[in-house]
Amino acid sequence: MSQQELLKRVVKVLEEAGVDYMITGSIASSFYGEPRSTHDIDVVVVIEKSKAKQLINAFPSPAYYLTEKSILEAIEFKNMFNLLEAEHGGKVDFWILTEEPFDRSRFSRRNIEEINELKIQSFERGRHDFSKIELGRALGGQ
Repeated sequence: MSQQELLKRVVKVLEEAGVDYMITGSIASSFYGEPRSTHDIDVVVVIEKSKAKQLINAFPSPAYYLTEKSILEAIEFKNMFNLLEAEHGGKVDFWILTEEPFDRSRFSRRNIEEINELKIQSFERGRHDFSKIELGRALGGQ
């Protein structure tokens, strides 16, 4: 499965499950003319524990690797969980939306973007680089 096909599948599953999401990282920056090499798909999600089984069922083993435990722990600790696509090694990093005002504000301004006839929710144009500056500051940079 190509990265584009995996992205389509993830978006379809999230939308069918009623999970709010925002595509970020290299995939999203490419929408705005800032292509970067990437080997994974980054997605910020707002997901309830009750949706974990629905995701597991949508990405069955052995074609995919995704555990209910990883989803539930990520929700509990506001962390992340991964989905692996076995045949071609595709990877999706699902980041749980935090309570931080910056993260909440950024998520609230997500846009609908269309790529190859696929409509997805992505970050607001011009905000991606700013989030990297904020991360650098949080890690002790200037």
